[in-house]
Amino acid sequence: MILRFIIVTITWFISALPFLIPYHILLTSQSKKIGYKLSIEHILAVYVFVYYLTGVLSFTGIPSIMDIVHNSFGIITPKGLNFPPDEINLILFRWLTEGVRPYIENILLFIPLGFMLPCIWKRYEGLWQTALSGITFSLIIELSQLFNRRITDIDDLLMNTLGALMGWVIFRLLKDHLAKLQVKVSVQSTKIEKFPLLLRKEAWFYMVIAFAGMFFVFYPFLRSLLYPLVRSVFI
Repeated sequence: MILRFIIVTITWFISALPFLIPYHILLTSQSKKIGYKLSIEHILAVYVFVYYLTGVLSFTGIPSIMDIVHNSFGIITPKGLNFPPDEINLILFRWLTEGVRPYIENILLFIPLGFMLPCIWKRYEGLWQTALSGITFSLIIELSQLFNRRITDIDDLLMNTLGALMGWVIFRLLKDHLAKLQVKVSVQSTKIEKFPLLLRKEAWFYMVIAFAGMFFVFYPFLRSLLYPLVRSVFI
């Protein structure tokens, strides 16, 4: 079971490589032009970050390009988009009476995001930058679920954001102990206006890359190849 899970999670990361490698080639080129060298520690840290992001996207269940192209769930109609009302929840804590486990899972899922953002990029040491990233990434996931018959839930959005904030708090509490590590992996200062876009918005490019990998590569192609081996892993 553990071996199969490892194989699947590595495949999630591999699905992002067609987008990650070209991005890193361009990023390295632009960084050299301004005399800014990306450290090996930083590269390893962002690979872990992308690995984590693909895991979040898999556990939350986003659609694939095939779902959109083939209209697999009948969302696209001649009259426009048809989103079943029972698959959209805008009522806070609607499912709380059914148990707290899903709420806890959504919080735990985003704690690493809130922790890694300020650890790898100094610009996210401010609370609002991390909070905005958490709510935006969660919102993208929830909106994408409109196209694959999963429930788009305001509770998930709220709990994911809370998880990101808790991760940020954990980072702040451990910041002094992480100082040496942060010096090695964090390559950006808080004043990066002069940096090229690829470096200035690096964290967001990784989020896009992870989403693209799962959307264009993993779900439409790699998952079907792995299914016979890992059917007990997927939900």
